[in-house]
Amino acid sequence: MLHEAEHLLKEFVAYVEDAEKRPNVLSLYLVVDPADAANQAETPAWQIYLRNALAEIGSQLDPEQVKQWKTVRLSDTSEKTEWARARLRLENYLDSYRPQGKTLVLFVSADQLLAYELPVRLRNHAHYGWMQIRDFLYAIDEYEQHLVVLFAQDKARAVSLFLGASAGDVTVNLDQTWQRKDSRKTAHAAQIARRQDELDRRFARYIAEEINQVFLKNRDVDRIILGGNVQLAHAVRAFMHPSAARKVISIAKIPFDAPPHEVADLIRQTAYTAERDHELILVQDTINMAKAGKRAALGLSDVNQALNLCAVSLLILPYPIETPILSGVVDEMLVKALHSGSQIEFVRGEAAKLLIAEGGVAAQLYYAI
Repeated sequence: MLHEAEHLLKEFVAYVEDAEKRPNVLSLYLVVDPADAANQAETPAWQIYLRNALAEIGSQLDPEQVKQWKTVRLSDTSEKTEWARARLRLENYLDSYRPQGKTLVLFVSADQLLAYELPVRLRNHAHYGWMQIRDFLYAIDEYEQHLVVLFAQDKARAVSLFLGASAGDVTVNLDQTWQRKDSRKTAHAAQIARRQDELDRRFARYIAEEINQVFLKNRDVDRIILGGNVQLAHAVRAFMHPSAARKVISIAKIPFDAPPHEVADLIRQTAYTAERDHELILVQDTINMAKAGKRAALGLSDVNQALNLCAVSLLILPYPIETPILSGVVDEMLVKALHSGSQIEFVRGEAAKLLIAEGGVAAQLYYAI
């Protein structure tokens, strides 16, 4: 999960609670990536999409309410001006907005606006009514940050990046190099060999500690891949703190000097496979727990009962949501999960197929029901 979102989710939960009392919320997902050629036109593509989406939503509302947004005051409290105030709040925000990320996510009500810029590309989407939160929560669940550390004889390089769904969708957060600081001067061949071994061990310990520090300071890092000099990579992994070493999903032959986008391409399949394997094991374990009468629930009815009792520790859903019965209630389920502090996991591929075959939704519980 994008764990920078941890504090955002606390704010998000409070906002969702308000939205449940007043469910008329404008949910916007806008692809604002400045590198997108369509967004480099005089009028960026995301602005054209937004203008058309707002017109489409407005065509389904009371015409009197729609045309009030240019004259309404945000201090107004009438329910009849909810759309107008939400629209005015949006315009005020966009007046000074300059794109930084790839997708801008906005939740706008008459009383509040929340904005998040994600480092990955989602799809354009606009809705007015119940909050459309599934794509946002999927993004912060799916797109973990990867720390790739590459080794050469005298240096190590750390590349931190987010991978998106497409090959060209990658955001680089960090690209730095650590240089070996050891002196190698010595007299005899035997001493040179012993000295070299000691220097290599010292360098491995030094780099391992640097990786530990990056991992501890950046809670977004959920997977680590080591590459370059494979022998040195194995040595460094042995010196890493166990909490960081457990995050190493591969030691691969990645060229030390590869540009970040090439690094992303080389690790993409490894990262994808690791995520899908994790999800399949999670779903299998949860299904087995539920069928054994342990702390788990399967199917819409049982999971909803557990959500109503605030008993869900982890809610598991397939993505994308394609079954009609689940699609109509998933956002409300997500709101309930957020209310009770539940974690949320979206699964794809074989894990999603297995989950759908067993009722479409599952949950791990704090206690058996």
